Amino acid sequence: MKNAITAEWGKIWSLRSPWFCVIAAVLLTVGMAATLANDFLYNIAQGRLPESETLAVLDPLTQAMQVSQLALVALAMLVVTSEYGTGVIRSTFLARPRRRDVLLAKTAVAAVMGFAAGLASAAAGWAAAALLLGDHAGTGEPVAACLRLAVMAMLACMFTVAAGFLLRSAAGTLTAMFVLLVGLQLVDPRIGQYLPAGAAVAFAAGDGVRNLWVLVVWTAAAHLAAGLLLVRRDA
Repeated sequence: MKNAITAEWGKIWSLRSPWFCVIAAVLLTVGMAATLANDFLYNIAQGRLPESETLAVLDPLTQAMQVSQLALVALAMLVVTSEYGTGVIRSTFLARPRRRDVLLAKTAVAAVMGFAAGLASAAAGWAAAALLLGDHAGTGEPVAACLRLAVMAMLACMFTVAAGFLLRSAAGTLTAMFVLLVGLQLVDPRIGQYLPAGAAVAFAAGDGVRNLWVLVVWTAAAHLAAGLLLVRRDA
């Protein structure tokens, strides 16, 4: 398994696209968090909010990460769909006949990339928003908040790998993940708390371990389905 993970790590970082995705995630997080913080300050300047009003840095940061994580989803998607698109996946399965090992290796690579890039994005976004808000920044725990956002990004990347094996299409995978991680926030909260989008936002906000379990269950179910299909159909 160690050799499989090393091989997958080398393959993905031999491309330029992953670097672009990581940079895009950090820049999107910083840009959106700063913009939302600036909007808050503008409302104070216009008298729409009292001068004593504060904003928790986590609020704009979570919204920013909801969008920027799509860049990390694209990164995780490349781990799988780039090989299906070029046909290299056949060589991968020939070199590693136990297909579930390929799934696990790619998932491990995506998890590490998602956590590291998510943590970097969250830390940069927190710094940007806190700097802009200044005295109007509410109290919070930056380390705990950034770690939760990194875990959220990691699980999104792991989920994406399974979706990539299930759909085998870059466009299909990206669309499905957008709906699951962002679009489903529009549904009734009573239902949304059991869906990935709602659970991710609640977990990022520090709302209990239950939401983390919702994300873990969705990710595990996707991997179970992907593992079953991998051994039942051709590459």
